[in-house]
Amino acid sequence: MDRVDELADKAEITEVMTRYCFAVDFREMEKLRDVFAADAEATYVLSPLGLEDVHLSGVDAIIEWLSSVLGNLGEPAPRHAMTNFLIELDGDRAKSRNYMGGAGLYTVEHVRTPDGWRAQQFEMRNFPRPAA
Repeated sequence: MDRVDELADKAEITEVMTRYCFAVDFREMEKLRDVFAADAEATYVLSPLGLEDVHLSGVDAIIEWLSSVLGNLGEPAPRHAMTNFLIELDGDRAKSRNYMGGAGLYTVEHVRTPDGWRAQQFEMRNFPRPAA
């Protein structure tokens, strides 16, 4: 793989994660099909926030859960801010890590599909909230 291909893959993976944020923030859940592989696994580590962790199998389950959780929040919608992307490529697979603002960490295994890069194993881990 030459340097240009490597940079293009990393840019596409960064865009996949950005598409996740916009789909969630603007409640356009069907657009998550451009983020997740059909058989994706997602884990939301919510225990640092005093909630139960959630594990989901398949893009339909991910969309359904996010719709049920976020659909009732009202406005303003959450606004994700992802920073500090670290992406390691390995052929048609990749791993990424990046911060969710200062509130958590995304760790994702990606796979190259005929439609582009998609998240295969997805974990959002919340950080404990600072004591008041």
